[in-house]
Amino acid sequence: MEPEDPKKREGSENGKSKDEMTAQQLQEGLQRLDELFPAFTPSPTWFDQQIVETQNKQRSKLWRDLLKLWIAALLLLSLLYVMMNAQPVVFITFQILAVVAPLVWLFVRKQEEHRYE
Repeated sequence: MEPEDPKKREGSENGKSKDEMTAQQLQEGLQRLDELFPAFTPSPTWFDQQIVETQNKQRSKLWRDLLKLWIAALLLLSLLYVMMNAQPVVFITFQILAVVAPLVWLFVRKQEEHRYE
């Protein structure tokens, strides 16, 4: 027969198993942690304020991005207009390249895909 563990005997003498004692120790430890570091839950108004601030930041970022887009588009259209009036041959050449170059790129890419298959 194996010798009995004294700790087991103590636990069974008190009427508690080792698991129950461990659970009780964990509960006590958690209660001490709660006492040392109390949980702070912000008020609902704080959450509402955070939502409003985030929405305002997103709105201002959207307007800033839209302004950048409008300025870039205006510059590009102005450049194209000036080029069209000043040098129509260069403008037409750029327009043809803008249509042909992507088509050539797609054709070459399609040929490479067939080569690897």
